[in-house]
Amino acid sequence: MPPFRFRLQRVLAWYERRCRIEEDRLRAILSDLSKNDADKVRLREEREATERSIVESASPDPAEFAALARYIEGTRRELIALDEKRLQLETMLREQQTRVNALRTRIRLLEKLRERRLAEHVAGEQKELEELAADAFRAATSRQALAGDRSQP
Repeated sequence: MPPFRFRLQRVLAWYERRCRIEEDRLRAILSDLSKNDADKVRLREEREATERSIVESASPDPAEFAALARYIEGTRRELIALDEKRLQLETMLREQQTRVNALRTRIRLLEKLRERRLAEHVAGEQKELEELAADAFRAATSRQALAGDRSQP
């Protein structure tokens, strides 16, 4: 019997390569989400530190308060932009997770099919070996029977 060969191996390999690419994209989105969150934390901390420094100064200048108000407004807009970016990234993340999960499902199905086909192949080989062994046994007993008939007068 010829050696086992899974006919869909190239398809399985293609799905595995595609899955690795999609998983890399998923990791990139997760990284972007993490960076977005870190940017928000950094921006809030900077704003709080700036507010404290002006409020705690010995004699705050009215111009400093006006600049602080503009700075606070600017950071508020940046935080809104970061929140919008987070929503976009979360949508992208869900879509990417769906793609990765679909590819993983296809891969598992092909792997199960390969295992089933391999089991069928092994069972076929075992059956073929059993048939050969049975044929060899019948041939040996036939030879013995013939040899026994010839040895009797």
